[in-house]
Amino acid sequence: MNIDFPIVDDGYIKGQVNSGFYTNATELVRDAVRRMREADEAKRQRLLRALEIGEADIAARRTTPYTPELLAQIEADARRHAAEARKPNPDVTP
Repeated sequence: MNIDFPIVDDGYIKGQVNSGFYTNATELVRDAVRRMREADEAKRQRLLRALEIGEADIAARRTTPYTPELLAQIEADARRHAAEARKPNPDVTP
């Protein structure tokens, strides 16, 4: 496999190798791919856990009816949070 990187990325890779953090560019790319795989798996596990919680809540009848009023409240909260530059909760966003 042959990969061409933009100049800025190529310079970064060479800098990491020259600093001794990685022995060569292949090692750096392998590490980056491993970290991506781990991050994807962590997201998958969070999603599965959220689904389990949701299914348990449904089974226990801990639910809230989805109404136009609830949607309006969710939208108002989202707009307020955006205006306040609040970051999304990582537990409910990818």
